[in-house]
Amino acid sequence: MTSHIENEVLIGAPVDVTWRLANDIRHWPDLFGEYASVRLLHRDGAASRFRLTAPPDARGRVLRWILEQLSDPTRRTVHARRIGPGPLEQLSIRWCCTGIGGMATRLRWIQDFTTRPDTPIDDSAMMSRLDFGSSTRLDLLRRRIESAARAERLAGGG
Repeated sequence: MTSHIENEVLIGAPVDVTWRLANDIRHWPDLFGEYASVRLLHRDGAASRFRLTAPPDARGRVLRWILEQLSDPTRRTVHARRIGPGPLEQLSIRWCCTGIGGMATRLRWIQDFTTRPDTPIDDSAMMSRLDFGSSTRLDLLRRRIESAARAERLAGGG
């Protein structure tokens, strides 16, 4: 069964700044907090494929997976899918940035996933885990983008 989660956050930064920072995959470890590293594997125009590595968990295990995404800067949307090991059989992510009043952005994540049948938690528990994790990461992303936007304004960059 496919499960569906939607999360959003209001970011106190212009949509252009939010889009630029959120799409700079080199800085994802700093922005999201859940990645130890990101390595670009392939880019062809708006399509990219990269390897994400998580920090070691409490047992010292390190998870790695591939993310393929297609970005549309005109619409400020991304469609991505996760490929690789883990508790999910499939995960697709859509996210979009919408400007609000010139100085704020609504960032929305929409995730559809299927839990692997051999995963020790059920769909409901996985949904709760992903929902909490997404909300936490979006709040961290909000704080870091707002901080970067303030720094850019103070430096005269925007």
